Amino acid sequence: MPEARRRLSPDDRRNELLSLGAEVFGQRPYDEVRIDEIAERAGVSRALMYHYFPDKRAFFAAVVRAQSERLFEATNTVAEPGSTLFAQVRLGVLAYLRYDEEHPHGAWAAYVGMGRSDPLLRGIEDTDNDRQANRIIDRVMAAAGGELDADAARHLRAAVYGWLALTLEMCRQRLLDTSIDADFIADLCAHALLDAIARVPGIPATLADAVAPSAR
Repeated sequence: MPEARRRLSPDDRRNELLSLGAEVFGQRPYDEVRIDEIAERAGVSRALMYHYFPDKRAFFAAVVRAQSERLFEATNTVAEPGSTLFAQVRLGVLAYLRYDEEHPHGAWAAYVGMGRSDPLLRGIEDTDNDRQANRIIDRVMAAAGGELDADAARHLRAAVYGWLALTLEMCRQRLLDTSIDADFIADLCAHALLDAIARVPGIPATLADAVAPSAR
């Protein structure tokens, strides 16, 4: 039975629809969800739903984008002063896992959805990866205490993008099986990133020291 319609600001109404969309898309395949169903459950007219989102594809893309924004903010962790690079990475991975625990439907909608063959969704994923990679690289550079040469910077960026794919899959696996230990995933992912950085040709000695096993 639809909820009685409440007076909300346009932004609040849109956010409400996106939250409901994350819940529904996180429970059922994309093709089984009707946009009329979202409007009915939100207690709004179909016309209002289409005022915010022109079609289901655009609505789903907005849901994924909103979830990506929330995850990006949730993983913007601040470690204790003097924390090692390993501890900083580990803290970020734990924040990622905690977000999945607290928003399982939204996380799952972002993981599976329509698949990454859709150009619109692919663009969202690419933007999100770019932001996450840039944030990680900035922290790595802070640990390096200086600039990398062009070759080292290119190899470092490739390593970070590969690590993001690994971390995404590890977090997805825990969403599938919550018995997997969060600390295990955080340790594995943090070690994997530092091990990858250590193999980047031409990294400065300060960065090599920051990713050495003795610094973890």
